Amino acid sequence: MKRILILLDGASDEKQESLGNKTPLEAAEIVQLHKLAKEGCVGWTKTVLEGLPVQPEVAAMETLGYDSLVFYTGRGAFRALGADVPLGLKDVAFTLAFIATDGERITETEVELSSDELKTIVDLLQERLGGSRFRFVPLKGQRHILLWHEGFARLQCEQPDDLKGKAFEKHLPKGDNENIIRQLIYDALDLLDKNEINKRRISEGKQPANLIWLYEPGMMLKLPSLRLIAGMIRIDAVTDHIPMRGLCIAAGIRPRKPPKVELDKLSESYEHLAAFVSDLVPDTDLLIVHIREADKASHQCDPELKVFALQKFADVFISQIIEAVRIYEDARVLLICTHRTNSSTGKHVYGEVPFLFLPRKVKSRADEFHEEAAQNLGIKVDRACELAKWLLDIQTPIRSI
Repeated sequence: MKRILILLDGASDEKQESLGNKTPLEAAEIVQLHKLAKEGCVGWTKTVLEGLPVQPEVAAMETLGYDSLVFYTGRGAFRALGADVPLGLKDVAFTLAFIATDGERITETEVELSSDELKTIVDLLQERLGGSRFRFVPLKGQRHILLWHEGFARLQCEQPDDLKGKAFEKHLPKGDNENIIRQLIYDALDLLDKNEINKRRISEGKQPANLIWLYEPGMMLKLPSLRLIAGMIRIDAVTDHIPMRGLCIAAGIRPRKPPKVELDKLSESYEHLAAFVSDLVPDTDLLIVHIREADKASHQCDPELKVFALQKFADVFISQIIEAVRIYEDARVLLICTHRTNSSTGKHVYGEVPFLFLPRKVKSRADEFHEEAAQNLGIKVDRACELAKWLLDIQTPIRSI
C-alpha cells in the first residue's frame, strides 16, 4: 500500500486584478500539474465547514476523513499538542500574543520580542500570575500558549490581527467565566506596564509588549487513531506547522520536521524537500506532506510571489515526488488545497477548493488544475472527508472513537 496526501496550504485564492483577473493557480505556469490533471481527476470540494475557522489543520482533519464538526475543539489545543505541551482533559489552551496598548486602545498587534525579552516577561508572568491555575508557555515566533487548568472553553475570543486602533476592552473574551480571563489580562497589563523591559522599549521608540491577548481557546482533542481505522498502516507527516503537528499527534500520525524552505531560495529548498520526502516514501504506507509557501506568499500580500511559489512547487517538487511514487502499482495520490488565502488582503477565505486525485477515480472533463477548471469541469465532492474513502478505503466521516 502506498498513499500520498499533499496539502497545498492556502494555494487556492480569489481572482486578482494584478494577475489579469486570474487566481494565482490560473496565472501560474504549472505544466506538471496540468499534465497530472489529464491523467487523474480534478474536483471541487469543501475542506472547511461553516462554523469552523479557516485554518489548515481544520482542512487537514476533514480531508483525513474526520468529521471536523464533531472533533474540532479549538486551535489552542492543536498548538499545545504540536508544541509538546502536556494538556489535561479539563485544561483549556489559548493562543497567547503579546501586543501593545496605550491603556485604552491597541496600538500594535505584532510586537517583536528578543528571546531574552520574551523569557524575562514570561517568567515574570508565571511567577506573579501563574500558580496552579495558569501556565504561560513561550514558543518561537510571536504566538505562544496559555494553559488554564480546570478552565472553561466556551468563550468567544477575537483574533488580534484587525484590532489595531480599537479600544481593547470592547474586544476582550466573552462567555463562561469571562471575568477570570479578563482579570488575568488586566493583572498582566498592570504588571507589564511597570516592567523595565517595556519602559526601555518605549524610550527606544519601540512598542511595549504590555497587553496579553488570549484567543483560539481549545480543549484536548479526542481523535480515533487513523492508523487503526485504516488497518494498522504506518502514517508519517512532513510538516513544521505547530497546529498541524498537533493534529498529527492526536490522530496517531508520526510528524517529521522537514528541511527549511525559504521563499527566496525556492528551487534549492524544494530540491532538498523533495529528496527528504522521496526518502520517506518506501518506509511508510501513507505519507502526508504539508506545503506552506503559497500561503506564506499570500500573507505577504504578494500575488506574484504566490504565482512564483506555485510554479516552483510544480517544476521542482511535484515531478520528483510523482516519480518516486510511480514505481508502486497500487499508489494513490491526493493533492488538495487546504483553503483559500486571498493574496491581496493576506486573509484566509471561506469557500470550496480544487483537488487532484491519481489514478483517475471517476471521469473528469477538467484537464487543468485551478479553481475555474475544478468548479466548472471537475468532479463535485460535497465534503473533503469523502476523499478519504478514495485514498484509504475507509468509511467516512469518522464520528466516534
